[in-house]
Amino acid sequence: MVNLCPEGRNDWLEFALPNPIRRHDPCWLSLRRVLSVEKVEQLTSLAQEVASRVNSSDKDIFAKVHACLSRLWQIRELEIPIIKINHEIEDVAEIFARLNQEGTRVKEADVVLALAAVRNPGWVRDEYLPFRNELEEAGWDLSAGIFVRTMTGIAKGRVRLIEVPKDFWNHENLYDAWKKTKATIQETLKRVAEYGIMSADLLPSTNSLIPLFVLHHRYKDRPGYSFGRALQWFLSANWDGRYSGSPITSLNEDVRAIVEAQDFGQAVESLWKRLRVSPEIADEDFLVNRYDRAGSRFLRLMLYLVLFRREARDWVDRTRIGYDKTGARIMSGFEPQWHHIYPRSVLKRAGIPDDEIHALANITVLNERTNANKLAGLKPSVYIRRFGISEQDLLTHLIPPSFARAAQSPDLLETQWSVERYIDFLVERAQLLAQEANALLKDLEKDQS
Repeated sequence: MVNLCPEGRNDWLEFALPNPIRRHDPCWLSLRRVLSVEKVEQLTSLAQEVASRVNSSDKDIFAKVHACLSRLWQIRELEIPIIKINHEIEDVAEIFARLNQEGTRVKEADVVLALAAVRNPGWVRDEYLPFRNELEEAGWDLSAGIFVRTMTGIAKGRVRLIEVPKDFWNHENLYDAWKKTKATIQETLKRVAEYGIMSADLLPSTNSLIPLFVLHHRYKDRPGYSFGRALQWFLSANWDGRYSGSPITSLNEDVRAIVEAQDFGQAVESLWKRLRVSPEIADEDFLVNRYDRAGSRFLRLMLYLVLFRREARDWVDRTRIGYDKTGARIMSGFEPQWHHIYPRSVLKRAGIPDDEIHALANITVLNERTNANKLAGLKPSVYIRRFGISEQDLLTHLIPPSFARAAQSPDLLETQWSVERYIDFLVERAQLLAQEANALLKDLEKDQS
C-alpha cells in the first residue's frame, strides 16, 4: 500500500504492507489500484475519491494526492533492463548473491534451494517444506541455510556452496543426501533435548548446529564416539561466538576438519583448537553479565541447563523445569521464563543499579509466564511464605544455603532476604552457578554415550 498524504517532504512516498489500520485509513491506497489504471486521465477521478474521504483542512489536498498518484503511476513508463545469461544454475546462484546487495537480501542458500527445486520437481513441496514445518512446530524454526549446508556438509564435506560439485544437485544425489540429512537432524535434536535444549530460541547461534549435525552423522556409529563430548564442544563454540556474524568461512573450515579427521577424537581435538574461550566459566561471569543482553545468551543457556539437570521445580505449580503438568518431558520447543529472584521493582526502589538488578545471578527459570506474574513485584520473603516454597525447592535453583534455610524460619526470612543482603546473595549465587556450569561441561567430557 502507498500513503497518498505524506507529511514533510512531498517528494517522498511511503510504502507498507497492508494491515487492518491501513486498510481503513483513507490516505492509504492499494498499489494495485494505482498501477492498474490504463490512462493517466483516469487518475483524476481516483484522486477525487481519495481526497473526498480524507478529513483534512488542507485546501490543496486534491492537488497533493493527484501529484502523488502521478509520480507513482509513472513507474509504468520506466524501462527495466533485462540481461540474459547462459550459465549453470550454480553460477546463476552465485551471480544473484553477489548482485543482491541492497534492500532485503536473499541469501545464497535460498537461491540454491530454489534452483535445486528446478532440477528436482516436487522435492521442495513433498520433502523439504513438510519437514521444515514439522520442526518449526516443534520449536526449531531453522533457516534454509541450515538445511542446505548440513546437506552439503554431510554429502560433500563443504558448506561454501560454490565449492559443491554441480552434479550434487542432480536427482540421484540430492535425494540420497536429503534422506541422510533428515535422519541426522531428527536424531541430533532428539539427543540435545535429553539435556534440555528443546528450542532454537535457546541457542546463541543456530549456525552452530551445522557442524554438530555433520559430526554426529560421520561418527555416531564409529568406536570412540561420545555425544556428550560433541555437545561439550558445541556449547563452548557458542560461548566463543565462532559462528556468529559472517560464519561461512569458520563453518567450512570446521566441517572440512570433521570429514578429514581419522576418528572422532581427532575431529573434536581439531575443533577445540579453533576456540578462544577459557575452559572454565568464572564466578564473575554470572555476576557482571546481564541476562537480557545478546552477549549473555550462552551464560543464560547454561543457567537453564544446570537447573534442568538438577530437576529444579517451578516454585508455584511444582512441575519440573522442562516438563508438563502430567510429568512428561516437553519435547517440542520449551522456552524458559526468566524470573528475577529479587523483583526489579523492589530493587529499583532501593536504588540498586540496573546492571546489578539484571545480573544473571538474580535470574532463575520458571515453567509458565503466569507463575512469574504471581511472584511479580513481591519481596522474596513475601512470596516464599505465601506460596510455601521449601528449602529444597530453593536449593535446587542454586539459591545460597544461608538464604534457602531461612525459608523454614519466619523470623529469619525477612532479615535474610532483605534488600541489604542483595549483593551478598548475588556473589554467593554466582559462585554456585559457575560451579554447576563447569561441572556440567566436565561431565559431558566424560560422557561415553
